[in-house]
Amino acid sequence: MYRTNTSFKLPNYVIFYGVFVLYAVLCNMFVSEELEEGGIVKYLYSDSLIQTFIAFLLLENISFPSKWMDWALKVLGLTLVLAAIVSVIQTFKPFFFLKTDDLVQGLSYARMQEYYNNNPQEVTGDVNRFIDGYRHSIFSYINKVSVGVDAMAIFSILIAVNSKKWIKTTLVFASAATVGFLSSARWIMLNFIVISSQKIWIGKNKFVKALKYGLYGLLLLTLVVIALSFSGIDLEKFIEERLLSDSAGTRLLAFEVFFKVFPHNPILGTMGIDTEEVVRLLRGRSSQIHVGYLKLFYYYGLVGGLIFLTFLGSLLKRMWNMGLKSGYWGGFFAFMAFAVANLTLVIFDLFHYGLMFAIIFSNYYSTSQDSTLSFSTRSSATSSKVNL
Repeated sequence: MYRTNTSFKLPNYVIFYGVFVLYAVLCNMFVSEELEEGGIVKYLYSDSLIQTFIAFLLLENISFPSKWMDWALKVLGLTLVLAAIVSVIQTFKPFFFLKTDDLVQGLSYARMQEYYNNNPQEVTGDVNRFIDGYRHSIFSYINKVSVGVDAMAIFSILIAVNSKKWIKTTLVFASAATVGFLSSARWIMLNFIVISSQKIWIGKNKFVKALKYGLYGLLLLTLVVIALSFSGIDLEKFIEERLLSDSAGTRLLAFEVFFKVFPHNPILGTMGIDTEEVVRLLRGRSSQIHVGYLKLFYYYGLVGGLIFLTFLGSLLKRMWNMGLKSGYWGGFFAFMAFAVANLTLVIFDLFHYGLMFAIIFSNYYSTSQDSTLSFSTRSSATSSKVNL
């Protein structure tokens, strides 16, 4: 940047996130066991909030050639298709392409179920979700939420690129739907719907578009249901045990517990720890306050919570403005899905490669639009001089 005499970009959302990171890291230092075990250097470079902040700084100040971006689209498309294939295989072979460090290695699925039935004290949240049918597709080697955050962000990136090839568009939608619904996670299904809706809200004739995509969605859902039925999956059991399960009660419990404990530390929060009172109130019915924004204010109080919401609002506003300028809405809907996910998840860092690519592509198309406008302006000016 020094050699090319370009200015350093520091968007408002990066500033607000940096302030939140500083606040959260300082709070966590007082209660972190990792700081005592690994030391300050390891604690800082391994902190996902700091990693996210550094990634924001880098991506806002780096540009990529068009050829790289074209290749990235192809790789992301292939990733989504492979993820769908693996999700289908995992319905028959749950251990296929799965990182099993948190499970029992070397056992069959039936033997693993038997083991945990006989040793319920060893059942963790990850094990319980796996037995209940959660599928991470190809993303288990990253973390447990990557299948929702990264896969859906990739989906948003791909469908935002205008393509006249309906086969490619259908394949992207079908792959994302397969990954989302076979994950058995309702928040991922909701994210799929949120991201898919961008085809309705963008442009004119929203009512006609809503009808058209509603019909397409119904056709796609019918084909998926038929395919799953022929594959031997018990759809009735899936609907009863996953979509209609009473796990939504943990969200109601989150509100109940939050309003009891938040008044004790409303300004600064608990500095990132669950107090004994929260553990007692949850009484094993839930692992935590299972609504992201509630836990945000519980952990970091009004100070940290409002800073984070200001960051999120600034980020969405920036993505919205880029969408208006360039016509590319992949970044906005990718982060909108992240915001919606926090209604049921608890995730404050955005250090996920799908979200990072969403920023890269939004900046790329926005910059391309600036270049086009600049070229058009120069051409118009030249023509005016010639005419004169």
